[in-house]
Parts: sequence; structure tokens; C-alpha cells
Amino acid sequence: MAENGWEQYLTEYHDGHPGITEQVLAVARDAGGRSPYDWLVEAVPARSSTVVDLACGSGPVGRLLPAARVVGVDRSAGELDGARAGGTPGLLVRARATAVPVVDGAADAVVSSMALMVLAPLDAVLDEVRRVLRPGGTFVATVPVRSARQGAVFDEILAALGQAGTDYPCDLDGGSVAARLAGAGLTLVGNDTGLFIRTISDEDEAGVVVRSFYAPGADDARVAAAVAGLERRVRSGSVRVGYRIRRLVAVG
Repeated sequence: MAENGWEQYLTEYHDGHPGITEQVLAVARDAGGRSPYDWLVEAVPARSSTVVDLACGSGPVGRLLPAARVVGVDRSAGELDGARAGGTPGLLVRARATAVPVVDGAADAVVSSMALMVLAPLDAVLDEVRRVLRPGGTFVATVPVRSARQGAVFDEILAALGQAGTDYPCDLDGGSVAARLAGAGLTLVGNDTGLFIRTISDEDEAGVVVRSFYAPGADDARVAAAVAGLERRVRSGSVRVGYRIRRLVAVG
């Protein structure tokens, strides 16, 4: 799918399913009991007083940074409404990641949870990250590891949605990440992978999990089939779904 097609898809998806990513990932845990949001925030320096949250969604990261002044940026009005209703602190603004309404060098840190792979054009987004960061500031982003097998349940959902071979607009699975960050004046200092498990115990949860997958081009019939397949598994007992996630840490 072309970048402009992804942009339209993402706008419609998040306005129609506000908060769905948080619903799924907030209860996923790694071996240490951390959620993906906890893991991201651990890499933000404690001294950070101003943090920009790119593609903040329903605001889970902002709620974990109570000591910081947070500027949450998202292009979905539905997600921002959800963030406000959920008590996310700080300023929440509707804007693109390529035009962040923050002055140069104002942020101690910039974060982005599970969004960098769809923020296009990536080089322009990274340039904007560097612009708003103060010298020596920190950029932390988490992204899904799409190229690796995540487990039978995950793979079955993707296959049912017809998305097993679908690529995100921005390739972050290869070895070019450090070079692309460097092109924006950012130095990659951390590149770790974590596995987070979500347990699905009822059919309603199965529907939420399936619909949380980005599946451009998947029609209603495919989505319904994927939901039905996971519901069948759940009827026989709880199901564990693994999310393999990368955490990228860079400094400006």
C-alpha cells in the first residue's frame, strides 16, 4: 500500500477504534512483569522534564510520566479524545509527526510507542524528532518485530487477515535503522527486543485482539473469519498471544 493509502487507513482506523492498541498492550507482560509501555518509559532519563509523545494514541505513555510535562501529538481526534477522558496529563494536540507544534530544542525526550513504522515519510519524522530535542536529548521508540515468527496464534490471525506478507510504510526490521537515525543527527545507543504475552480468556477479548491488528485491505469477511478463528480457540481454554517488540534508543 502506498504511503497516502496508509495515511487514510490509519486516520479512519484510529478514529473508529480509539484506544484499541492500549486495550491490548496494557495487559501484555514480559518475563519481568512489565508492559510494553513500562519498558519504553524505563529508557526515558529520569531527569526529563519535557517529553514529546509522538502518535500518543490514548495516552498510556503520558500517564506513566507524571513528573514530566508531556506534549502528546496525534492526528486522530478520536484517540486524543480518549486520552483526555482517560486523564492523560499535559498538552494534547492534533498534529502530524512531520510538523510537531513544539519549538526547537524544547524537549528533553521524544517517545513513540508502536507507531514509528507507520509515521511516513520516516526521514522527515526523524528530522522533526531531532529538531524538537535539546542537544543530548533522548529518543525512545518501540516498534513491532514483524519479520520474526511470533507464534502459531499470531501467525494464524495474520493469515486469516491476508496480511502475512504486508509491509509497514517504514522498514525498521532491517539493518538500516542506525543509518537513518544518523541521517537525522541521532545516534542509536540501544536496540533491544522483548516478548510480551497477552492472555485471552473470553470471546470479547478475542475480537479486540484481532481488530487491533493493522490490516489494510482486509474486508469485513476476512476480519470476521479471523475473529471467529480466535474465538474457537478461546472456547477450548485461554489463549496466549506473544508480541515481539523492539525498543530503539537514540541520542541527539
